Formats: sequence, structure tokens, C-alpha cells
Amino acid sequence: MERVEQVSNHSPMASQIEREAEADLVPGTEVMTAVDGARSDNQDSIVLIPQPTNDPHDPLNWSTLWKTLVIVNQGIFVITSVIPTLSIAPLTPIFMQQWEKSLTDVALLTGVTVILLGYCNFIIIPSCEIFGRRITLLVCAILNIGACIWQATATSYGSFLGARILAGTGASANESIMNVVVTDIYFLHERGKYVGSYFSMLTYGPSWCYFMGLFLGPIISGAVAERVSFRIFFWACTGAQGLNIIALLFFFPETRRSREQSPIPGVTVSEEANVDNAKIETSSGHAEFVSSPQIQNFQMEIQGSGRPSRSQFGIFQPIDRTAWRSVVRHFFTPAYILFFPIIFWASMATGSAANALLAVNILQSPGLSAPPYNFTPAQVGYANFALVVGGVFGLAVAGPWSDYVSQKATMKNKGIREPEMRLISLSPFIVVVIVGLIVRTPV
Repeated sequence: MERVEQVSNHSPMASQIEREAEADLVPGTEVMTAVDGARSDNQDSIVLIPQPTNDPHDPLNWSTLWKTLVIVNQGIFVITSVIPTLSIAPLTPIFMQQWEKSLTDVALLTGVTVILLGYCNFIIIPSCEIFGRRITLLVCAILNIGACIWQATATSYGSFLGARILAGTGASANESIMNVVVTDIYFLHERGKYVGSYFSMLTYGPSWCYFMGLFLGPIISGAVAERVSFRIFFWACTGAQGLNIIALLFFFPETRRSREQSPIPGVTVSEEANVDNAKIETSSGHAEFVSSPQIQNFQMEIQGSGRPSRSQFGIFQPIDRTAWRSVVRHFFTPAYILFFPIIFWASMATGSAANALLAVNILQSPGLSAPPYNFTPAQVGYANFALVVGGVFGLAVAGPWSDYVSQKATMKNKGIREPEMRLISLSPFIVVVIVGLIVRTPV
């Protein structure tokens, strides 16, 4: 890939970029060329956004190992919460017989869960900002394991419906916290790759885990319910949730960090130092003067070699008092920005795709178990292998492809990145979706 050129501060291009950087930029616009002393990625000279601090415990400075552990644990949480929550479609005939309920009543078991998956984030997002990501995720994981036990032991339709409400509440964290954590530990130019497919096909990103859980869950639930019992399926999910809670306790530190902190902790400018020098307080308590290039070298040594502190593994983190004041904003901002054209378009695009998947999830069992197909619960589940194949390909390609297209457009725009630069990368996927919807529509 062609590199973004590091521009001299005295060149005409640098002057132009600096003038643009000083202007009021439209929200979402970022200056991606390293100018005015901003720290950058040495590999491609892209400015690091947000700018990391010099604290080795800053999540942006964590080593690849720790970032991988965080993402893998998040991915496991997504899979273990999605599978029991959105995998009961093949069990529709079993539940209709078990509870002596209509198809509409059984569909409500999925519908109420889906509603909670979305709307509980009005509570999840403020909670993770105020109390921290770690405690919020652990509470949701505990709700998930409780829901699995309840679903495995429910003896009536009403009890099972209550368990489904609890399941939707706990699992709602996978709709939002995953993306928040990716933003905490990765830079702007990396996020498409890690949200879509983390380290290509070798490990898992949030979207990969979410949709693979959604696609694989019905395959597992249908086979287990037909051969043993649907209760065994939920007991197995309980065990998986328990292991995930243990992993979160030991390998998921707090990733929340205020970016308003000093970009160079421990470094202060004193009257004794000139503009090009700074005083660093050493661990022994002595002070020494270093030049700006030395500070920059110190910064680059820390970048990618840090690790979480002991305090970041605490269950309870300091409460963010400023976040308390923004709770109302968290509630009303989604409604306000919904009417921005790009937000409205993205919401409709995501909603239509989600509705298509939800329609398949709810209607596959009534459609395939009836004549002329007469599928068993296991066979209804196996029909989801088609979604797995398409999902693996799409999720492996979408993130890196989006980053590539956006990066090329940024270079043509002299280092200024606009959010709409990713739109062109959607073209092939839109065509495939339209064809798929037409093909699977009954004649």
C-alpha cells in the first residue's frame, strides 16, 4: 500500500494542512498526516488518533499480547451471550408442544429478547462510562449465566419468558461495549480492521464473534434439542458462561481512560527549562532535563510495550463524576443525531440488514418444518450453515477492505480523512445483499 508522506513543517503542503487542522473541522473529519509534532505510526507515517500518553498503563500503549487477550475475552463474551439468546428458532415446534402455545407466543420469546438487546444500551453505555467497562461487563456476564440457568430449569411458558427477558438484558452489552473497548485500545486507522476481523482469519473481532454466534447457535441448539433435550443446550451454555466470567476476571482489565490527562505524565516544563526542554521526575526523585527529541524517543519506546496496572484489575473503578453529568446526553443524543443524514442512512442500512437476519431467524422453523420440507429441529439448524459460509467471507473481507479504501481516499485528500470515504467500500456488499434477498424470496 502506498504510504502517506511525512510532510516537512516548512513545505507548502504542511502549511495548508496546519491551516486546515486549526480550522473548525466537521465532526468525524480527522487530520491523518503527522504535522506539528504529533506522534505517528512509523510504518506508514499516519498520525496516531487519539494521541497516546507516556504512561505504560495507557491502554493505547499496551503490548500486542494484552490487547489480544482483551479482544479475545470480549469475543468469547459475545459468542457465549449471543448463542443462548438468539438460537431458539429451531426449537419452535418443541416449545409449542412443551408449553401448548401458538406460533405467535413462541415468536415472542425471541422478539422480547431482540428488543432488550437494543434498548438496554440506554443503560449499558452510561454505566460503562460512569463505573467502567470491567464492572459493567462482569455484571452483564452474571446476568447471562443466571438467564441460562433459569432457561434450563423453567417449567412454564411465563417462567421461560422471564428468563428470556433476563437473557436479553445481560446480552445487550455485546451490542455496544465491544466497540467502546476497541476504541479504548486501538487507534483510529486500525479500528475498521479490529472491529471487522481481528488479525485476519486467525483470531476474532467483535463483528465476527457476534455473527458467528448468531449463525452457529441455531445449528448447535437444533442438534442438541433433537438428540437430547433443549435443557441440556442451556446447561452447556451455562458452563461456557461460567468459564467466560473466570477469564474476564483475570484477563480483562479496565480500558477506560480519560484523554484529558497530560499527554506526558511525569514530565513538566519548568522556568529553568527552555521551550525545547522539559524536566522529568525520575523514580529516585531526582530531576533531569531532556530535549524534545529525547521525549519523543521515550514515547516511542513505551508505545506497544506497556501492560495493565494492578489497579486496572480492580472490580470497582473510580466513578467518573463528569460522566454523571452527561447521563441525560447519553439518553437524548441518539434521538438527536438520528436526523443527521449520514446517521439516518447508516441506521436504516443497519436496521434493514438486521431485520432481514431476524426474519430468517424467526421464520425458518415454521417455513422449513412444514410441508413440503418437513425438516426436523436439527435440519432447521443445519440450514444456517449457508449463513456461516457467507458470514465468514464477508466479515474477513469487510474490515480490511474498508480500511484500504478509506486510506487510499485519505492520501488523495492530502491526509484529511472524512467518514464518508468508507461508503464506496459498501458497493459490492450492497449488490450481494440485494441478490440474496431476491433469490430467497418465495415465488
